[in-house]
Amino acid sequence: MLKKLKLALLGCCLALFSLTLACTAAATATPVPTPTPTPAPTAAPPAEEAPAMQMPPATMTQLADGVYHYFGFFTSVLVVVGDDGVLVTDTSNPFLAQSLQEEVAKVTNLPVTTIVLTHEHLDHVGGTGLFPDAKVVCHRNCEDNFKVNAGADVPQVDETFDDRKDIRMGDTVVELHHLGPGDGDATTIIYLPAEQIVVTADMYEPRALTAKNWVDDKNFVGTRNILNTISQWDIKHAINAHSPGTNPVDMMENVEYYNDLYDAAKTAIDEAIAQGGSPFAAYGLYDTLPETLELPKYQDWENYDSAFDRHVQRMLVSIYHGD
Repeated sequence: MLKKLKLALLGCCLALFSLTLACTAAATATPVPTPTPTPAPTAAPPAEEAPAMQMPPATMTQLADGVYHYFGFFTSVLVVVGDDGVLVTDTSNPFLAQSLQEEVAKVTNLPVTTIVLTHEHLDHVGGTGLFPDAKVVCHRNCEDNFKVNAGADVPQVDETFDDRKDIRMGDTVVELHHLGPGDGDATTIIYLPAEQIVVTADMYEPRALTAKNWVDDKNFVGTRNILNTISQWDIKHAINAHSPGTNPVDMMENVEYYNDLYDAAKTAIDEAIAQGGSPFAAYGLYDTLPETLELPKYQDWENYDSAFDRHVQRMLVSIYHGD
């Protein structure tokens, strides 16, 4: 018994001695630094998104019996309700075409049977596919352009005309006039003589100059001639393709602008040719006249500061080259 007790005490001593050695070793050992945990990367705040442009709701305004002015997606459309169907102008794109369908359905149950295109530019001729039963009418110059742009959203033209075509929609006569090139080669002016309504596309903007990026295909002499011609018509409402209003005053102010710009450019060309003794003497005006010519009475118009020099150049080219 005593022997067993001694052995137990010896085992306890040995265990205590081992524990003491371990503690001493731990106390004297060179401490190993604990690595500082790397903080998780903080996610960068999301970039501030530009506010989405708010699209004004589409409107349908009655101008006369059976005649309406649709404005949506920053585009104007003439709507004429006849006895058996509806005539509309530029359907532009599928988004506008769908909105136009909805607005037409609010004023009549008749289907759209005729689409008149104001000219050949792609931002005006799309969306016709949403009206599969409608015939598409365009000036004959549309066809060559559509052949070039066959891969784009261009329609199949069902009827063309040269200088004049009349379409009767019930009691309303819709006149289509090609008065020469304006914004494009197929420029068509739509006129309702009894209702005194005229429709133009890209001929002018209310108290604004066409932005410089969009003047290269505009024949400024042709535009002036067209505006001078239609300004002699009886007009109560003047619909412009990208403006919500129908006040003919906006059009008449642009008639004056194009005449003033033409007179100034033509005078400069005539003087240069007279002094130089050759038509080639006017070539230098393309670089110099935009820097010197001013028409102060239009300086408060939108885009005057950024686009007037391009208007001067474009009028010079239109006078000199006829385009």
